[in-house]
Amino acid sequence: MKRLWIGLLASLLLASCSSYSGDFGAETKKFNQSTKPASTPSGPWKGTWKSEVNGHHGPLWCVVSQDKVDPSLWNFRYRAGWGILKFGDYTHQLQANLDRRTSNLPLKGKMTLPKNFGTYAIEGVASPINFNVRYHGNGDKGTMTLTRP
Repeated sequence: MKRLWIGLLASLLLASCSSYSGDFGAETKKFNQSTKPASTPSGPWKGTWKSEVNGHHGPLWCVVSQDKVDPSLWNFRYRAGWGILKFGDYTHQLQANLDRRTSNLPLKGKMTLPKNFGTYAIEGVASPINFNVRYHGNGDKGTMTLTRP
């Protein structure tokens, strides 16, 4: 019976990973095959998150897209890890206006993590080539640093 539960849990985890992994891979391929340099923060990102409070850290992936209906809304679809664990993906929206002169997207708002991991305030900037954010909440604070894959 214990093996059945372990197998079921592993299957559920792999199923949740495959959707994000496939989508991230498709976005990365599309981004890398483009003949034009990125002009906005849209597209795939890969990097790390790190807590300044307890030193915890892990890998981080994100796909950024501008909302098709409201261009002042930006969607951030994340997958984060800690140790050997990969958390399920989650999406949050931020309202932000792209600076047309610099192509920078100022990021300031809140993101709520799934599975009661808490709500965090974030502040930073995403440009076509760099994505750097500071976060704080739930007694923790730290950084998210991403670059293009």
